[in-house]
Amino acid sequence: DTLVLAGSVPGSVVQDIYRRILETLDGRGIRFVVDATRELLLEVLPYHPFLIKPNQQELGELFGRELTDGRDVALYARKLQEMGAQNVLVSRGGKGALLVTAEGEVLTAPAAVGTVRNTVGAGDSMVAGFLFGWFRRGDYRYALRCGIAAGGATAFSDELASREDFLSLLNGPV
Repeated sequence: DTLVLAGSVPGSVVQDIYRRILETLDGRGIRFVVDATRELLLEVLPYHPFLIKPNQQELGELFGRELTDGRDVALYARKLQEMGAQNVLVSRGGKGALLVTAEGEVLTAPAAVGTVRNTVGAGDSMVAGFLFGWFRRGDYRYALRCGIAAGGATAFSDELASREDFLSLLNGPV
């Protein structure tokens, strides 16, 4: 089973809810994926999430740095691994994405090609696409390609990506 925790937490909910959820489910064979910012993300690292997905700006904010190139992004993504994350997927907007795998390999992919219409949900779509690719083939390169395609398909749409738009980007030049 896989549990995806994404986004911010409403003020009416305890702010360490993600940590509490992972603490409760720890040791039950559930794969955790977390797409959150600041403390929400840092607090779950001791539970060794399978995947975390900060964007480049969020990654820099975690360490009080402005990250400008892929080397910096990879360095700080590795720091999140040292803190407990297994795989770190960093979305980089028009620069594509960078993945540091559980095996320590750094993979990059350029952004999908298209006209950005709305970025709301693009990060969530990237996570969904990555998981789709991972579950389909168990291959990080393919999972990264699927993540880029799904995130791009949402960014190039007025709403969430359609299956057709995702497949078009996946099978086209990415």
